Amino acid sequence: MNNKLLKIVPSIALAFASLSACSSELPKEVRWMQDAKWGISHHYLAGGTLDNAWYQITDYDEWNNYVNGFDVDAYAQKAEKLGYRYVIFTLTRNRGYLSTTSEIYDLHSPACPKVEVAPGCKTQLNSNQADYTPSRDLVLDLALALKAKGIKLIAYLPSHLGDRWTGTKVKAPYPDWFLKGFISERAKKWGDNIAGWWFDGWYQADESEQELAANNAYPVADKLAESVRSGNPNAVITISDGFDYSFIPNDPQSNYTQGEHNELPPIPESGEVTTALGTKVQWHGFTYTSLEDPLFGGWGQVKRSLKYSNEEVAERVKAISQVGGVTTLDVAINPNGTWLVDRLVQIQTVGNTVGTTQDTTYSGLELVNDDDPRIQYSENGNWQSVSQTNTGEYKQDMHITEVNGAYFSYQFTGSSIVFATSKAANQGDVEVILDGQSQGTYSIFDGNNYRQVQSIVFEKHDLAAGPHTLTVKKVSGDVMPVDVVLSKKPEEYKAKSQ
Repeated sequence: MNNKLLKIVPSIALAFASLSACSSELPKEVRWMQDAKWGISHHYLAGGTLDNAWYQITDYDEWNNYVNGFDVDAYAQKAEKLGYRYVIFTLTRNRGYLSTTSEIYDLHSPACPKVEVAPGCKTQLNSNQADYTPSRDLVLDLALALKAKGIKLIAYLPSHLGDRWTGTKVKAPYPDWFLKGFISERAKKWGDNIAGWWFDGWYQADESEQELAANNAYPVADKLAESVRSGNPNAVITISDGFDYSFIPNDPQSNYTQGEHNELPPIPESGEVTTALGTKVQWHGFTYTSLEDPLFGGWGQVKRSLKYSNEEVAERVKAISQVGGVTTLDVAINPNGTWLVDRLVQIQTVGNTVGTTQDTTYSGLELVNDDDPRIQYSENGNWQSVSQTNTGEYKQDMHITEVNGAYFSYQFTGSSIVFATSKAANQGDVEVILDGQSQGTYSIFDGNNYRQVQSIVFEKHDLAAGPHTLTVKKVSGDVMPVDVVLSKKPEEYKAKSQ
């Protein structure tokens, strides 16, 4: 993502949108986006949960394990409840590790031998630059799981090869093996299971403005579109040309605006944009929901807290949808595809407010931090309060104990209860007790050498109205962390109509 400040003011963008009605109509292949109203983006990259930096994973086996651990069915079930109708999902980013398989991609890695069959570069001398492709096509698996729920997937791909190949970003024109080989290979493999593409980093060769034809950029766009549509003729496509043209496509192939924005997108006058080329495209805004990291911005940030209130995000997405615009919210998730609970609550609030879901399982839940006096800790636990620095815990802190048998209790009046905390390799089992009755033991262990933060351990949403007590006791493992509990009074939150 480009983290430059937006240079173009919304009024200029809207001026293009308000040009005299063109004879052209919104392309039929993109009309589903307008009906969808909003969607989600995930920067699923080689970085682990504690850093947005996709520079953390340097070993093929580690990345392969990371990708194979994603539970697509559980993710799709949550998606159906939350109400978004499409997902933009990363194929790769600067470090080059793919979330899909590809023989062509491996064969063109500088670390790979020039062999006829790939992948085959895992054993190279520099193992940190070897074999970028996992054994699993996560993109296809996720697309199929979402498709079964009526949710579409859009593939995210940078328009340059990344620093693993070159040391710097490669500008247009890009190699044919990438534009026509790799992209068409994936497009034909996926077919109409992939609804479209969002191409990042497609900047003019000299960074100058409006010199696309002179810089041979149109032919590049044409090659991208040809490759994409070789697998799905109805694929939606947009090419990010930087923030200057976020709401004004500069190429003849895009059928929706890239919309990249560092704040909540502006409300357009119309959801249909007539470009300077005389074509009509779908207005689309794209932003992140996490606070910014000084180096990497807010895209894909697991380690940073939420940037906006639930209501602020929900009302902006609703306002954009009411004029026919579409919004994509970039949201951090754990490596196994589970949601951070503060994001879970926010996104279902959006779905309820926009009117794309009537499910209210998570909307309206109160997040009670580990330092809240309503959470009582046992005297035998030698409990410690630990303040974290941008590690992903709710409010960046937690309580921990190393004592088996230590516990915390939380008294509440309501119909729903959720306990969420970090999962890691040095943790074991906990016992959950509700109203004095054991609910069994639950694992807070994750043996994949990465942490799952704000991860749901136990939840129950059909409690009888009245007072309840949740108790969670340490059973095994080196430590038991306590991050956040969530509760909701009966009938406290109802889905809003459109």
